[in-house]
Amino acid sequence: MPSLRHIILAAAAALAMPLAAHAESVTLHAERATASADNTGARVVDVELKPDSRKALADFTRERVGKRIQLRSNGILLSSATLMSPLEGDSFRITAGEHGFAGKSAEEIAQGIMKDGGLTVDDENTAK
Repeated sequence: MPSLRHIILAAAAALAMPLAAHAESVTLHAERATASADNTGARVVDVELKPDSRKALADFTRERVGKRIQLRSNGILLSSATLMSPLEGDSFRITAGEHGFAGKSAEEIAQGIMKDGGLTVDDENTAK
């Protein structure tokens, strides 16, 4: 039979989990995601967010200026950066790294964002 201490600890953990998950990541939904090249020839994905996601991203990043965050789509790490200011616009650009987007093309990433519903932004230390 579980002790009262175990029941209290389990209840406290269950109550804390939704708060921790909410505080550490946000799911964004794209209105549009398109692949192209910038003026240097680097492959990029331009993302335009749906209105509710614009607010969610602004709120999430406003609280994290000076901290590192990660942007993912379908589990693929797209970007990791230290926030210099909140991200408050309706769109942003993701530039491919030296090896592209974890071996995927900009076109594949843009299609995945649109097909599978979006992006996840989280604190770097909580990313999977």
